[in-house]
Amino acid sequence: MNSLGRVLGYPFYYTGVLADKILHWNNPSSLFFFFPHFHTGGAEQVHLDILRIFADQKPFIIITKNSRNKTHYQAMQKSGRLIEIYKYLNNTNRFIVKNFFYGFLASMINRHPKSVVISANSTIFYELSHYLTKSYLINILHGFYGINPKIWLLATPKINKRIVVSQAVYDEVQQYYKANGWEEKYNSRLKLIYNSVPLCDDISPKDYQAPLKIVFIARQAKEKRFYLYQQVARKIIREFPKIEFYCIGDHINTEPVINLGEICDRQKLYETIKDFHILILCSISEGFGLVIAEAMTCGLVPLATDVGGVRESFQDGINGFLIKSKEEQEIIDEFISDIKVLNSSKKLLQQMSNSAREYVQEHFNYDRFKVEYTKVVEEGRNR
Repeated sequence: MNSLGRVLGYPFYYTGVLADKILHWNNPSSLFFFFPHFHTGGAEQVHLDILRIFADQKPFIIITKNSRNKTHYQAMQKSGRLIEIYKYLNNTNRFIVKNFFYGFLASMINRHPKSVVISANSTIFYELSHYLTKSYLINILHGFYGINPKIWLLATPKINKRIVVSQAVYDEVQQYYKANGWEEKYNSRLKLIYNSVPLCDDISPKDYQAPLKIVFIARQAKEKRFYLYQQVARKIIREFPKIEFYCIGDHINTEPVINLGEICDRQKLYETIKDFHILILCSISEGFGLVIAEAMTCGLVPLATDVGGVRESFQDGINGFLIKSKEEQEIIDEFISDIKVLNSSKKLLQQMSNSAREYVQEHFNYDRFKVEYTKVVEEGRNR
């Protein structure tokens, strides 16, 4: 918001401040989260994993945007006090209501000593940061697809710690800083914390001699490029009709791919895919690719486009294959080639499957994730 917008919004801002003085909500944890959604999604799952670390402290969780479904709603409710400000926003009243909430939330947070505010993908947080005078601000960046960098860049001087989910995102943030003339001191505020997944403990031996079972797991979104997976499936099935292709997500018109629909519960996902052999990821952009780690803990071998932090989630040629081509037809051809390699050598498939599971156990376990986020929050409290 520019300076004129702030001036025009002051009457509504101070109305929000007055509302806070009257309601005087108390948050003993002094911990505030700003997340946009509670619907199905990799980033949303990560947010829930973070909330579970601090659930016993009952933090405040501010939801800023409308969600497609309520997948994580109940779990978030159990993790703290849910404040759903998106319910009050619409195109007609947006300016008034947003400024009211800036005043209400800023007043509430500022009167909590040693407050720590954690946000991811929330435009409202970036605007609100200009009004927060005493808080330790932590910002999580999953990636940049579809995000205007000006929004998060302008808040940089106010951010005490910026967490990124992959080295690729880390490097890209530094490039943005340099291109926009930010001082090098802001680089020292960056911290890399890889996402985590709970291990799949109930895994029976796979049948590596059976026809391959291949799966694509993602929501229906253009950056996921499901249509590439369909083309791979059509071409492989013509030559190897016994190989089975599945998808999990809110996809429509999936033929010849077998659609298993949305699976929102992680343990149910594990139960569904634990006898599968290969995961396909065709994305044009990924911060980390959480679904890769989820599949690998179930022993699936990932075949994934080399975008964002994907190459950090497995070892190319050891427990997965990176698709390095950029042109779509070449990407399809490379997927087909790798599938044929694994189909012709079931021994290699088994070796890569075992390695995939071991890699997740070592690099993306929840205990490490919990220690890292706890440490960042404690640094904020003890500043």
